[in-house]
Amino acid sequence: MISLLENMIRIPSPSRQEGEVGQFLLDLLKQKGYHVTAQPVTKDRFNVLALTDDTPIVLLNSHMDTVLPFCEYSKTEEKIFGRGACDAKGQIVAMVEAGDRLRSKGIQNFGLLFVVGEELDSDGAKMAARLDLESRYVIIGEPTENKLVAGQKGTIVFRIQASGKGGHSCNPDNGDSAIHRLVQYMTQWLETDWGVDPVFGASTLNFGKISGGSGMNVIAPAASVEGIFRVSTSVNDIKNIINTIKTEKIRIEYLSESEPLHLYTVEGFEKSIVSFGTDASYLRPLGKILLYGPGSIDVAHCDDEYIRKSDLECGVQDLENIVGKLIKETSI
Repeated sequence: MISLLENMIRIPSPSRQEGEVGQFLLDLLKQKGYHVTAQPVTKDRFNVLALTDDTPIVLLNSHMDTVLPFCEYSKTEEKIFGRGACDAKGQIVAMVEAGDRLRSKGIQNFGLLFVVGEELDSDGAKMAARLDLESRYVIIGEPTENKLVAGQKGTIVFRIQASGKGGHSCNPDNGDSAIHRLVQYMTQWLETDWGVDPVFGASTLNFGKISGGSGMNVIAPAASVEGIFRVSTSVNDIKNIINTIKTEKIRIEYLSESEPLHLYTVEGFEKSIVSFGTDASYLRPLGKILLYGPGSIDVAHCDDEYIRKSDLECGVQDLENIVGKLIKETSI
């Protein structure tokens, strides 16, 4: 299992460049005796679906793509380091190992579904939702610290654009700084209470990327900021609050949005609520969604991203148990 994770981490697979790691998984799963299909998404990019001879009741799912920059593989006695170690190549490795152990026990009512594009626009999950399968459950692998997730906050991804009038900074009265206007508007958002839900907690706001202006001595005619809400109440609640914050020469564009989700759980596992986004809302046509995986989101996307070997092993054992419980529920 550790060797497999090493091999996968050594293959760079940033979003939109997942072809090589996808081919690696195709070959691996064929060698393991699965019926393997490459589902095209865009040119040279595809989802990987691996099935047994039996109808899949449960799909084990995670994503092949990673964020940039690429981080090399390394290890200590306790940890595996590298891009994708926990988000989410570690999840894929745990699921492949769990699949081997399930089949060794004669359990075959499951499939493996690994998708592209989760870190950008979930185009792989959107395509996977079209698969003609009779599955009842989908276990999405993300770093949840070996806890089953009972709920996932929603999201609103946005862009705010401010317009003004350019000019020389020596005479501010002859211009209208879009940067100043944008900062004032952003300050209002930062001082706003966006609401609290008793289960999901508070909705939160992050301004992640800001741009504008051309020089220190030039009044900026345009400026913009991109960011994301982690929504605990509802998308409409957030938008209604935004509509009460008025200012001139400001344009808001909503790039994507999703509502908070209550996810399926089974007894016998510690539960949690998460704020990060997943493919959950797009994969619901394939079954009830569970969210589980080894590793911590706190180190995902970091330069020292890692996963503990002990957490990986625990994850494999838990996945075996969860799949067994779900198949048993379906047979009752």
